[in-house]
Amino acid sequence: MFERSCWILFFFGKILFCVHGWGPVGHATIVRLAQSQLTKEGLERIAPLIPWHWNGNLSAMASWADDILYSDANPTGYGNWQWSRPLHYINVPDWNCEYRPERDCINDICVAGAIRNYTKRLETEWDDIQQREALYFLIHFTGDIHQPLHTGFVSDRGGNSIKGHYMGGSYLTNLHSLWDSGMITTRLRRDFQSNSTLYYEYIHKLMLEQTPHEDDNTIDAWVKDNVNIVCTQIYLDENNHTMNVSTNFTLGEAYYSRSISIIERRLAQGGRRLGIILNRLANKRPIKPVDEDKKLCTSTIVLIAVLAAVCIVGIVGGVILWIRHKKRATQPISFNLARKI
Repeated sequence: MFERSCWILFFFGKILFCVHGWGPVGHATIVRLAQSQLTKEGLERIAPLIPWHWNGNLSAMASWADDILYSDANPTGYGNWQWSRPLHYINVPDWNCEYRPERDCINDICVAGAIRNYTKRLETEWDDIQQREALYFLIHFTGDIHQPLHTGFVSDRGGNSIKGHYMGGSYLTNLHSLWDSGMITTRLRRDFQSNSTLYYEYIHKLMLEQTPHEDDNTIDAWVKDNVNIVCTQIYLDENNHTMNVSTNFTLGEAYYSRSISIIERRLAQGGRRLGIILNRLANKRPIKPVDEDKKLCTSTIVLIAVLAAVCIVGIVGGVILWIRHKKRATQPISFNLARKI
């Protein structure tokens, strides 16, 4: 398989679905692209939030938001993170081909809302743990939102339920998995000796060739781009027939050839836009609020220090006076008696 298998999970009576985006290579590539664009201030802003053992490599945390959801990667804590699953994607009505936030992202519970939320937290939350969590979610969700099927149709769960065969393979895969990592794996194997660093360098060049656009700062515009790709490209097979859950697809060279350029364009856009967000955050550092208890504690410490100093001066003065008194007490008394004639 191209990535960790996606099974339907039953958690506290709710049906939960696989939410992987891009796969480790795609997510790491986007974060690495973003980090390559950071200004000095941008690097200084995020450096303290990267675990020390990764030596400043933020891309090592690119898949954290996926890993925490599964028992194989997070065996003791995965149940505590299931609330974050709906933040990885947006589901739109089938073939509606229009994104409407009030319908598709109610109360900001979707990937677009999550990006806004965690960006704001990085601007306002001063707590170190909150800052780290917000950063790791932000870098991952910015990757997710550039995978077109993370704005897929509601009935097939963003292509997860549309299954079939790819490149003559004997096993079943699904449409979502192909766009996450399947076609990227084919590209790596064929043209980059399965070397993700060489692939990064290629996508980095594509990113530098892209022209900045006003939509780079508009999250809803990113979603609308996805919806357009979904409706005009993704769900159409090599014969331009619509793929759905009722029939297994058979996809090969033609589908790969027309899709891989879209994937790589979205990877480059994701990296460039994430870099913009992170650099902007460098100028919006949260201000730690003054702790009144600590203020009182500091004043008390100062008062104690002053009193202690006074006591020390008093003690030293007393010792000096005592020493002088002792010296006078031990001196011999001389009597000058008048001599009688």
